[in-house]
Amino acid sequence: MNRRNMLKAVGASTTIGLAGCIADDAGDEDDQDSIDEWGDRLVSHAEEADIDWQQFEGETLVFGMNEHAFTDLMENFIPHFEELTGMDLEFQTFPEDELWQRVVLDLENQSGNFDGFFTGLWPSADYYHGEWVKDLNEYLEDPELTDQEWFAMDDFSDGIIDSLTYGEEEALVGMPFGVEAYGAIAYDEPTFDELGIDPPETYEELVEAARTIDESDETDRMGIASRASTDPLSTANWATMFRSYGAEWIDYEEREARLDSEEGVESLEVFSELMSYGPDDIGNFDWYRSNLAMGEGDVAMALHTPSAIGVWDDEQLERTEWIPPLPGPDGEQIAAPWTWSLGISEYSRNPEAAWLFIQFSISREANLLSSIRAWEGAESYGWAREGYVFDQDEWEEHGIKDSWVEAHTQGLDMVPSNPPAVPLDTPQNMDIMSEAALAMNSAVTGESSPEEALSSAASEITEYAQDIPEEYIE
Repeated sequence: MNRRNMLKAVGASTTIGLAGCIADDAGDEDDQDSIDEWGDRLVSHAEEADIDWQQFEGETLVFGMNEHAFTDLMENFIPHFEELTGMDLEFQTFPEDELWQRVVLDLENQSGNFDGFFTGLWPSADYYHGEWVKDLNEYLEDPELTDQEWFAMDDFSDGIIDSLTYGEEEALVGMPFGVEAYGAIAYDEPTFDELGIDPPETYEELVEAARTIDESDETDRMGIASRASTDPLSTANWATMFRSYGAEWIDYEEREARLDSEEGVESLEVFSELMSYGPDDIGNFDWYRSNLAMGEGDVAMALHTPSAIGVWDDEQLERTEWIPPLPGPDGEQIAAPWTWSLGISEYSRNPEAAWLFIQFSISREANLLSSIRAWEGAESYGWAREGYVFDQDEWEEHGIKDSWVEAHTQGLDMVPSNPPAVPLDTPQNMDIMSEAALAMNSAVTGESSPEEALSSAASEITEYAQDIPEEYIE
């Protein structure tokens, strides 16, 4: 049994230790020196703000965090934040799907166990509609808490901020630290060269490339990986295909599901076939596992977001080229977006203090740090402050290759606003996409045909669509 077939039999590795990122003793010492240097740099930058960082000395903050490169990176600087502010800070970190469950339970019960937490584009409307999160404008406009010139909100694009803003009062529910466009393709260039495969330009060619790689005896790599679990966000790459095939999730005016259309079924048929050329347990793959499958060299392609490479080793980064999201059969190109941000619970006992941590972790210097690989063992995620990060010398020195930038920026240009790529402008979005994820997973794992899976989901989604408030229907 060769390595590829063995991996298909047992599933891709779930080891948290990352290949190529385990430093020897000297490396550990060098990494700590870099962490301390960057920690001092973050603190010095924070001290330039005309605010009192010690005004909540003695308070304790708890943030609910995702297992994510941003979390791993910022955890290094908790001692520096604590020294700066005199507060205690704790990260409670969970896998993505568990984090959603814990956060929603905490908010529904008004427990206030989390002062702040990872939030993102897809659940934001639900959090706003439930009156679960603070309007961050309250803190932005308070001169005791925010030096607006130092915090430099102009670095963020209007589109990013608008996507996290809701209601007539224009409530800002999260501060972004990274933006993503899904459905781009990472491919291992040496594998393509060895097998004589050209980079795909259509989904048909993508399927053929995945099949060729997976069936070849000349490489140990499987064909492709993508997130395909039952987590709502695991629909993101298929969502890009789905919309590019001309399909729609719901009819807003009629408040009815439309995902089981001919176009929707065809997109899921193609996605399911693609996943058949990956690990056998692809139905369990979330963001992290699909990321590792490419980063550790188990697959030759990843249907993913370019922002997902923070855990890859330097060798795989160098071997990888990127392609923007592909066109559908009629040439349409629509990308599903994601924005990671930090929000503050309506039930936090220390919301003002939580705002200080958000400023520290999303400051100009912090966002630059999270956008580059600042030392050998560092993880990177991506940028949100496009007006600042790209102008810094460190971006030029440690930034990512041109095909990454092109796939990322072209993908973001494919993100539609009306209707959005998924129904993220409604409080029902996560419920709708939860049903879509179950259908996608059922088709990928062979439990149902794509047509059966989408037909079953349509009845459930129509019920959710019936509950969309009138103010969300144009």
